[in-house]
Amino acid sequence: MSFYQSGQPASVIYQADPAVVQHLHGVRESLHHSCRPYLNHKVSVQTIDGQVHEGTIAGMDNKHMYLMVDCPTDMGRGYYNPYYNPYPYPYPYPYPYPGNAILPLVLFELLAISLI
Repeated sequence: MSFYQSGQPASVIYQADPAVVQHLHGVRESLHHSCRPYLNHKVSVQTIDGQVHEGTIAGMDNKHMYLMVDCPTDMGRGYYNPYYNPYPYPYPYPYPYPGNAILPLVLFELLAISLI
């Protein structure tokens, strides 16, 4: 169901200041040049909201930094599984990094990035 009114021009709710847009492009380029050499390094990342994440820089694109973080897995079992195979899976493993997850972080929300 569409609520658009035909014949009337759309009114702009928000438009970014061109100087701010140019500054944000510069910040993005600076982040890319600063972080590219540290791909696959362990870092601590602090966001402007005060959240701190620790992990490995897995990649970057124009809008996000992808941080590989450890996910705790509960290995304690309360029962014996008679069908459990004690031998490892054949190569390649079913998941590339068991116990890890990729956390996408928005580049413009990053406050500090430091090596661990």
